[in-house]
Amino acid sequence: MELVIRCKGNKKAYFGCHNYQELILSSLERFQDRVKQVCLYVEDVNGHRRGIDKKCRCVLHLNRMSPIVIQDMDASMNALMHRIVHRAAYVLSQKSDRKVKRGKRSGRSLEQAEVDVSIVSEA
Repeated sequence: MELVIRCKGNKKAYFGCHNYQELILSSLERFQDRVKQVCLYVEDVNGHRRGIDKKCRCVLHLNRMSPIVIQDMDASMNALMHRIVHRAAYVLSQKSDRKVKRGKRSGRSLEQAEVDVSIVSEA
């Protein structure tokens, strides 16, 4: 899984002393086999003025699936990053649960579905 963070403006102004890379990687580590790349786009909409002005867009590029885009705005960068990461983990868990349910619905057990996938990937 590759992590790309792009900031519009000064990176130090957005992140300060916080290390959000560790937060993102630790929250999404159980989905490493499904996620190819995580792109995080951060910008301060109003500049130095106060208000809800920090905008974040997270794009999750998945293996063999369409990308997932999560956008949000907040006045606090810390609250914004925690909310984005929580939502990303939630969406990925929902997608993985949906795949498991589809495997069970077809009349096959989960173990048989995993064996089929491994045989197809080897061929």
